Amino acid sequence: MDQLNVFELALLFALAENCPSLYTHIDKLRVVERECTGVGQYIFLKYNNENDLLLFSENILSNDKLIEIEGLEVGLGFVGNANDGKLINIEIFVYGSDDWNCDYTGFRLRDLRLSQ
Repeated sequence: MDQLNVFELALLFALAENCPSLYTHIDKLRVVERECTGVGQYIFLKYNNENDLLLFSENILSNDKLIEIEGLEVGLGFVGNANDGKLINIEIFVYGSDDWNCDYTGFRLRDLRLSQ
């Protein structure tokens, strides 16, 4: 199992903004597999320790962020998929018709919420 990288950690912290219980999970997660589909990516996760988790009821963890990467016209979206109060994977998807080779070099998360 692989450690979470900077990109994956950024996505997890963004998901936790809308689901604070997820903060108790982040340091217990490892990557089992990274599957690049050509128009997105699945990052499959496994827990190395399930002690002291605050479980959540949502099956899909949404967010208010857009992943911006140079060369992608519109950008990428992402959600967390969960089962029994635990995260199973992060699903990343391309907005628009661009292909994506799963290179996240220079990524930036942009907040989609309007300022008040």
